[in-house]
Amino acid sequence: MLSENLIHALRALNRADKLRAMQVLVTELAVEEDALLIPGATYELSTPYGNEDAAQLLAQFLEASKKDTL
Repeated sequence: MLSENLIHALRALNRADKLRAMQVLVTELAVEEDALLIPGATYELSTPYGNEDAAQLLAQFLEASKKDTL
């Protein structure tokens, strides 16, 4: 839990220092997330059964949107 002193100190920071504090925290979180993944490991990706048509429709939509922007 954050202490009131820390919250007060963060609120007192100028905009640039607040952004830097956020960057430090986000970087720390990213490092922790990477630690959860093992390089070279295989992870199962669960997909809802029976939604193959939805995936195909999404692929067609994305392809059409690419053509519209060209």
